[in-house]
Amino acid sequence: MKKLRLVTDHHLNSGIGRYSFELSKALLAERHDVELFKPSKSNSVDRAFEKQYPWIKKIKYRSFRSLHAHLLPFFIGGRLLTTSADVFHAHWFMAGLGLVKAAKKKVVVTMHDVSLLHEREKTGSFLTFYQKALKTFKERELPIIVVSEQAKKDTITYAGFRENQVHAIYNGINNHQFFAKNLERQAGSFKLIYSGGLAPRKNLDLLLQACKILEDRRVDYQMTIAGNHPEATPYPKMCATLKLKNVRFAGFIPEHEMNDFYNRADLMIYTSKYEGFGFSPLEAMATGLPVICTKGGSLAEVSGGGALMVNDDAEEIAEQVVRLKEDETLYEKYQIKGQSWVAQYSWKNTALNTLEVYKSIAP
Repeated sequence: MKKLRLVTDHHLNSGIGRYSFELSKALLAERHDVELFKPSKSNSVDRAFEKQYPWIKKIKYRSFRSLHAHLLPFFIGGRLLTTSADVFHAHWFMAGLGLVKAAKKKVVVTMHDVSLLHEREKTGSFLTFYQKALKTFKERELPIIVVSEQAKKDTITYAGFRENQVHAIYNGINNHQFFAKNLERQAGSFKLIYSGGLAPRKNLDLLLQACKILEDRRVDYQMTIAGNHPEATPYPKMCATLKLKNVRFAGFIPEHEMNDFYNRADLMIYTSKYEGFGFSPLEAMATGLPVICTKGGSLAEVSGGGALMVNDDAEEIAEQVVRLKEDETLYEKYQIKGQSWVAQYSWKNTALNTLEVYKSIAP
């Protein structure tokens, strides 16, 4: 049994937070001594998790708005200063810097990917801070985990890490959370969905252009876009400009409602320009929902065996929507194909492969 202390700098309802929670559970199932340290305030969105799971340990902090990223490592480092473990595992760069400040030696860092270096959604002081953190990890020769082979290539190319320092380990999909309810498909409009972030690299411009083609051709469809704060993005205005009548924004959908969201739909469309992994297409497949997916970043690698893959072409996407709507045999093929493909992604596999990385620094 290894004494493992995992540290996240995200709340558990985020993608990185989900990774932290699921990996911790899977390592506990392998009979290791595991604690997960996470930021927490009195009004924490993770209160239910913190109460239910005694192995989740709080890190009290103050955010100070724009200084949040710069100060959080100090709170993390202070909390873990007197904590001992066989291995410390940070789940993004702020947690990694916290462990460095706490002078922990046997440290693994999961960066997930380094898309901030080549997609450039962040600029200015935050990006400089991120780059300095990567330089620190590189100089200290810390093992780096990323979530796909494509993310590994990008980490080597854009961040300059040596190949033997970077380990590609796929995420898992929780099949107790995402599964087919075998609901009877309802008559009426063909129900399309998207779920995920609404940042520019998610390429929702392309998705809305495909919707415009569907409406111009009088295809009977409804598109629901799930993602945080759509009002802060250009997409509602773009819908108005394109005069789209069949697109609605659902905003944030809680994790416990996502399985029903997938099960009530007829088809997912995922148009991202870049993903280091990409949870949403695989979650949809797990519920038996066919997926149309672009090839950005790791998507061809991670989702390509189960989804109908397309180019970044609105016309092609619209054509494939119509095909799946009208061809029941093709539709059922991608239902079966997706569920079969996603079965390989388990958190147990993630945990076992992660343990191999731990052994490289703590045999």
